[in-house]
Amino acid sequence: MGRPDLLPDLVDQTERGACCDEIEIIIHDDRRMKRMSVALVVAGLLSVAIPGGAVHAAPESNSLDSIVKAIKKQFAKQSSVRFSVKRHGGPPPAWGMKASGAYRFRASGVYAADTTEISQEPGGTGRSREISIGREFYSQAYVRSKDGKYIWKSPSTVGKWSYGRNLAGVIWGEDLINGINPGFLKLATSRGATSADGGTFEGVKTTLHSGTVTVPELGERQAGMFFGTEEEGGSWSGPITWKLWVGPDNLPRRFHAIMRFTPKYGGGEVETMTMNIIYRGWGTPVKITAPPKHLITDDL
Repeated sequence: MGRPDLLPDLVDQTERGACCDEIEIIIHDDRRMKRMSVALVVAGLLSVAIPGGAVHAAPESNSLDSIVKAIKKQFAKQSSVRFSVKRHGGPPPAWGMKASGAYRFRASGVYAADTTEISQEPGGTGRSREISIGREFYSQAYVRSKDGKYIWKSPSTVGKWSYGRNLAGVIWGEDLINGINPGFLKLATSRGATSADGGTFEGVKTTLHSGTVTVPELGERQAGMFFGTEEEGGSWSGPITWKLWVGPDNLPRRFHAIMRFTPKYGGGEVETMTMNIIYRGWGTPVKITAPPKHLITDDL
């Protein structure tokens, strides 16, 4: 691993090296990483206008089954995909962020993830990287001011990594709001969807699927935004308006969601979050490995 002050260069290398065997990604998620650091102690992106087409008749309830089947085939092949995400708005502690990285699959779904995130924080720019392999989790993060001074960092030594295991919040699950999550696609299918000509995205002809689903639980955890289909005592519920562009192979190319966080207790305003995810390089070889042992520390 290089020094974290070289992270922007590594992020650029990731964008340029989509066909390389090993990702070199370094991420940030400072406010979340601060929360994760506590947990460890105790436990551009693109905004692309895509042409639409005439809306077809509402498909049958199995309209997304072919997409789920195509994704699960990638899981079975132990394949991979690269992604980039942009998120804006939402209730505290959510905020705007940009991230990029890659997922590795096993038959059960996403097995490993390497994600780099950058965000603007009070007083400076935050950067962090998270590597998740099974139930093993490694992270490093910092906030740096414009004059180059570190406002905050975790671990306390730049270049080192924090480690955790069996942290439920960092593990991919069927509850994530994501266009490659079969759990979300099955939920969307059960509530109905429409299909349309999605135009061409990055040279690929696409079909656009879209719909709205209202859930009793909305929230955020380390792995991403999540939903719940049963009342669990969380603070937010509300509708998710989603769009999914898929190629001729039925694999997702772009996912867009608008989540309206409605407070369940004590009134308050509805908070809106928009999220856009781009998927690239389905099946491109990706290697995700743990940091060297000598760089892992308990000094948070």
